[in-house]
Amino acid sequence: MYNQDYFKTRAPSMGVGMGVAIMMQNAGAFVGAPAPDLASIHAQIRKAKAEGRTVTMVNGALYFDYQMVARIPPHFDLNL
Repeated sequence: MYNQDYFKTRAPSMGVGMGVAIMMQNAGAFVGAPAPDLASIHAQIRKAKAEGRTVTMVNGALYFDYQMVARIPPHFDLNL
């Protein structure tokens, strides 16, 4: 039914390495941006999780599906 060799030789188009590369590329996007509203950020996180999207917090940056959406100051506590 399926050609097994095709699946063995075909590289995945979106893997962890690609996700990390995208995150690094977006790292400077919010430099100097104003601090986000905490209630708004919580609402966006709840909506993203309800939609089944990947929510990641790395080094003070909030990502939805490997796209940076906000830079979170260190004194904000999101309790992800």
